[in-house]
Parts: sequence; structure tokens; C-alpha cells
Amino acid sequence: MNAQDNARTTETAGERSAPRGDGIVIAIDGPSGSGKSSTARGTARAREMRYLDTGAMYRALTWWVLHNGVDATTADAAAVARLAAQPVITMGTDPTDPTVRVDGTDVAEDIRSPEVTSGVSAVSAVPEVRERMVALQRDIIAEARRDSGGIVVEGRDITTVVAPEAEVKIYLTASAEARAERRSREVRTSDIAATRADLMRRDLFDSSRAESPLTQTEDALELETTGMSLDEVIALVVKLADEASGEVVPSTGAV
Repeated sequence: MNAQDNARTTETAGERSAPRGDGIVIAIDGPSGSGKSSTARGTARAREMRYLDTGAMYRALTWWVLHNGVDATTADAAAVARLAAQPVITMGTDPTDPTVRVDGTDVAEDIRSPEVTSGVSAVSAVPEVRERMVALQRDIIAEARRDSGGIVVEGRDITTVVAPEAEVKIYLTASAEARAERRSREVRTSDIAATRADLMRRDLFDSSRAESPLTQTEDALELETTGMSLDEVIALVVKLADEASGEVVPSTGAV
């Protein structure tokens, strides 16, 4: 799948034959370590849709703040807000190869550093940061609706703020233990207790912040994935998307 750059903010997926999805939006929210990224990417690949990791956008901006000599965890909001307006953040929406660039620099690996992880919650809570990121995210979503088979978007405020009109809304979660184990495998650490403590810290911060807190909307389906395999979760989300786009007859039983 080839990618072509949008002049402003996005790197779009290339032409596809008979794209599926009819321009629908699948919005997936949930806490850290719940499996949002793997589920969203897997669903996007299965349905030939675009994919957007909004958390990576906030990480990219946090990397920029750190790169400019500002301690993201202690800097005042005004300093972060001033820096937030400067960089050009470009997101690749090909689910087989999502990319993240800041002023043309590939930062996909750098934004997963411990320093960025420690600072991203504080940076993402700054109102000016969220205002800019949400505007970019909505531009990407609008383009995907217009020009392709739609998009799978994951984050913490997608169903509540970014795309409340999404055809499929999911709140993905799992037990704290399961999330800690998953995240520990992801970052390759054996200290599951420390990982769990960090997840709990981020949960509290994200759910209690004034700007776009993590919360579940009444019309979002909660998927508790502790006892489910990734393939099972993806299959269920794909089924929901097929029903929303009219590709299958909706089931009459409970999901």
C-alpha cells in the first residue's frame, strides 16, 4: 500500500481496489494497555481502512517539547502551549506501516522512550495542545470519510470529543493485571509491578483532567478483553463495523 503526503497534516493511504467500509468511522477509546493500538490496526487491515493513533500525536508533541529543552513533567502550561503551535506533525494512516513525523523527522521510535511516556499525560492536558491535536485529527477523519473506505481511530477522547458521530463506538478495557502484563511485553521489561503502578497513575491523570478526560459514553460498547485473544477482539470489532456499514445482517443476540 503506497502512501502520499497531504500538504498540511496527513500522509494518506494510496489507492485501493474496491475499498470497504463506505467511509465509516470506528472510534476506540480506553485506558493504557487495553489493546487499543493492536485492535485498531488489526481491524483497519482486515477492512482495508485507514488507521490513526491519536496517542502518537500527543507523544510526538511531547517529544518536541523535550527536544526543545523543556521538562514536560514540570513545565508550566504556557510554555508548553507556545511550543505546541510550532511543529508540523504528519501522521501516516496506512495500518501496515503507520508513521509519525515532526517537521519531516521520523520519530516513531523516539516517542516510545521513557521520557516521553512520563511527560505525555501532562502535555496532553494543556488546552492549547488538545485544541490543535483535535483539529488535526478531525481533518484526517474527514479526509478518510471522503476519499477512502473510512478510518479506525484510537485514543482516549475519540467517542466523546474527536468523533462523537462515529458509526462504531467502542470502549476497550481489561483488568489492571492484564494491561500491565501486555504493556510490560511491549516495552520489554520484567518489572510488571512498576508497569502496573505507572498505568494506574496514567489512568487517574487521564480520567480526572479538566480537558477531555477519559470516559465512556453511553452509546459506546464496552469490550472487556482480559480473557480474549487479539484475534477474537479484532473479529468482534470487524463484525460490528460490517453491521454498521450494512455489509451483514445484524445479529439479534447480545454481543
